[in-house]
Amino acid sequence: MKQRTPGSIFIPLTLLIILAAFMMVIPTDFIPQNGLKYIIPNAWHQLTNVLSYWVVWVVLILALLMLLVVDGINKVVERKKFAKLTPAEQAKYLEESKIGYIKRLIKSSSQKQSDEEEEEIILDHGFDGILELDNALPQWWVAMFYLGCIYCVVYITAYFTTDFAHPYVEYEVETAQLETQFAAWVKANDIKVDQADMANASVEHGEEIFVNLCATCHMADGSGAAGPNLTDEHWINQIDTDLYRNIYSMVYDGSPNNPAMQAFGQTNQLTGLDIQDVAAYVYQLNQEKPAITEADGGLAPQGEVVEAWKRQ
Repeated sequence: MKQRTPGSIFIPLTLLIILAAFMMVIPTDFIPQNGLKYIIPNAWHQLTNVLSYWVVWVVLILALLMLLVVDGINKVVERKKFAKLTPAEQAKYLEESKIGYIKRLIKSSSQKQSDEEEEEIILDHGFDGILELDNALPQWWVAMFYLGCIYCVVYITAYFTTDFAHPYVEYEVETAQLETQFAAWVKANDIKVDQADMANASVEHGEEIFVNLCATCHMADGSGAAGPNLTDEHWINQIDTDLYRNIYSMVYDGSPNNPAMQAFGQTNQLTGLDIQDVAAYVYQLNQEKPAITEADGGLAPQGEVVEAWKRQ
């Protein structure tokens, strides 16, 4: 008679499997971080998210009640089988039951049959003196097989009936979460023209934005095309006494003299911090780098010369 798996083992294990299935199917309310060191934090965050659903608690409670019933039935069956054993078999069974379940499981995975037991499981065919034993599969292997089958059923069901494991849906959800987080961050940290400070700007980041958004009209070197030449001493718009703040205002609010110059800040295409970087790059083009004249391929000057903004 084999020892049964105690309820203290299979009940918590089954509940954990059910909980793991919920964690796999229920969408996350956060963006998981990549890397091995984030496995536990990500799992804990998803666990708290899963336990916030009332249906999860209902299923776990019902499963617990059913498992307690199953455990009670197993005990009754065990007692009836035990009563049919001989006194020697009963003593052996009781002795084995004193060994912990984990130790017994490890022992059974590597235990070899006795000669008598081996004789009983020899199949009635062989070849060239080689006989085959009808060995039972190890319990750990059987458990992994059945768990794999259960996981397969849950995964396929979830894939075709929910948004689980659909990369496009996950991408859209994560993108929406990132946009929400970014909007909240911008609201808490963004700046306006009166807070802009060139000393805090990243010229390299400003150049990257300029090349991607502004070069179409002003060329990558600022020499001008559809938009004016940004490297000379002429300015069409003069809405601030400070050159850097004037550039910032132009990028943020657009040009009052040219509708083609978009208000990148007002339309939320760029944050105030981005514009701080772009303005710093344009300031560098105008004040620190050589001017690109018509002879060098630059656009002809437009606007008026501002004496205070000439290169020093």
